[in-house]
Amino acid sequence: MAGAVAALLLGPVLAGCGSSGAAAGGGSAQAADLARGRLQELVDGTTSALTPAVRFADDAFRAVPHENARRDNDGTAQLTLRRYVLTKVSEANRPRLLEQVRAYWTGRGWTLTENSAFAAGARTSDGTGVTVTVGVPGNVTVAATARVKDPGATEPFGPAPSPLPTGPDGGPDTLPRFTDPGWS
Repeated sequence: MAGAVAALLLGPVLAGCGSSGAAAGGGSAQAADLARGRLQELVDGTTSALTPAVRFADDAFRAVPHENARRDNDGTAQLTLRRYVLTKVSEANRPRLLEQVRAYWTGRGWTLTENSAFAAGARTSDGTGVTVTVGVPGNVTVAATARVKDPGATEPFGPAPSPLPTGPDGGPDTLPRFTDPGWS
């Protein structure tokens, strides 16, 4: 089941890399330190658009080198920041959650790139992208991505700001556990 959840969470984020060699945001690669602030803004803004507020945990910024069609590193990477919503969102409230983020994004003039019952995505004018996905057990993940010059490290800014919750197996536990009368 963990593999299926990972595929659902990573699919929309990784789908941004295509045969053209452009990463999720397209356009030219920016410096990772500049993208860092932009991705934090996207995740913070998207989450703060949710009413009532939700509890969450942030992962570390992660960079994955991008390869061209010959599978050579092209000097760029996809920098991603993931925020895991730890508030339980009932099945009945998931459409409302996705509608709130879509309304926030369109209100800022961003282009919607994905619109389904389980995911929403948008791209900003500078080419950065943000997605909200709902996994099989109801876990909600906000992920922002940008194409950057390869920083040469998987976690270029160090570990997550606070450790992700840990499951019984010692791995990260990002399934929702907090109830809220407005969401659960």
